[in-house]
Amino acid sequence: MRNEMIGAIVRRAIEHPEFRKRLVENPQDALTSHGFALEDSEMAEIERIRTSMGDSDDTEKRLVSIAEEYGVRPRPNE
Repeated sequence: MRNEMIGAIVRRAIEHPEFRKRLVENPQDALTSHGFALEDSEMAEIERIRTSMGDSDDTEKRLVSIAEEYGVRPRPNE
C-alpha cells in the first residue's frame, strides 16, 4: 500500500506542475488539499524524495525515475 500511495503522489506531481510546486514548498498542505492522508513513514519518504529533487532543471525526468522505482508507469500512453 505504501508504494501505491507514494506512486500516486509522484504521478500527480508529474501530471500537475502546480501540485508539484506546492509539494516542494509545503508538502503537508499540498497533500492534504489533494486528499492524501499519509502515515508518518510515508510522509518521511515523501520528504526524502522532496529533498532529493534539489534544483534540478529536469524535475519531470527525475519524477518519472522515482515513479518507476515505485512500480508506477506515469505515462501509460508511452
